[in-house]
Amino acid sequence: MTISRLIMICFLVVVITTSSGVSCKKKKNIILDKPLAPGIGQTPGIQGPPGVIFPVPEPSMTPGIQGPPGVVGQGSGVPVSEPSMPPVPDHTPSIQGPPLPPVVKDVVFSVDGGPVLPNVPYYISFMSADYDMWICRMNTRTTDPKLCPHQPVMFTRPTIAPAPVMFILPSSTPDTFIRESTKLSIKFVNPSECGESGVWRVGNGEVVLDGVEGREDSLFRIHMTDSYYKFTIGESVYPNIYETSISLSNSPIGKDRLIAKQPSGEMEVNFFQHYPPEYY
Repeated sequence: MTISRLIMICFLVVVITTSSGVSCKKKKNIILDKPLAPGIGQTPGIQGPPGVIFPVPEPSMTPGIQGPPGVVGQGSGVPVSEPSMPPVPDHTPSIQGPPLPPVVKDVVFSVDGGPVLPNVPYYISFMSADYDMWICRMNTRTTDPKLCPHQPVMFTRPTIAPAPVMFILPSSTPDTFIRESTKLSIKFVNPSECGESGVWRVGNGEVVLDGVEGREDSLFRIHMTDSYYKFTIGESVYPNIYETSISLSNSPIGKDRLIAKQPSGEMEVNFFQHYPPEYY
């Protein structure tokens, strides 16, 4: 077969194939003559113009709108949990005990444990009873009770019986016990053979026994120290400073007179309603 013949056969094959109508189909676009229903090719609720090609939208990931409790918002796909309920208040009545007693302030207490009362006999010791120092009524020169005048004396290891005193409140004071803030008179319980009133008074810097109940030079106060009490007399000259404190004369023979001079120390004392039994 010659070359020219082969060329002719190929040409004929090409012509026959073309004329047979075999061709590739083309993909046609969708032409919208009418708007599609919502959800097909367009955004729901929005009508597009005629002839516009709408792409098919992807699933919406926009968060849903929060509805009432328990209702799923549109498009969220996640249920909304209901809020927790507030706690129910407890109306159970509380159990209350008996009312507390009122707080008693500035009350002076005795070693016996009770508050110091007016017009009741008390023995006065220097600090604790272990010191064996007690207020006695005597003359510092002798223990003879007939030797006058008498004074309140802090007697160390006394050879005579300590003398009890009473605290007398002014008639205008409504208290039924002794307070630190109250002015008071101090008086020996038992009468004296020297004819003295037995009421403590400060004269010439010493405590003597010719005072008058309720008179200014015969009025004392009781103040708390660290662990004991002390007597003061007069008015305070400076703020927050106590009046003149009653102190001891520091006698070398153990018979200390009570003095009221500034500056001086202070006589720290305790009160016994009952004389300690070991000293009976």
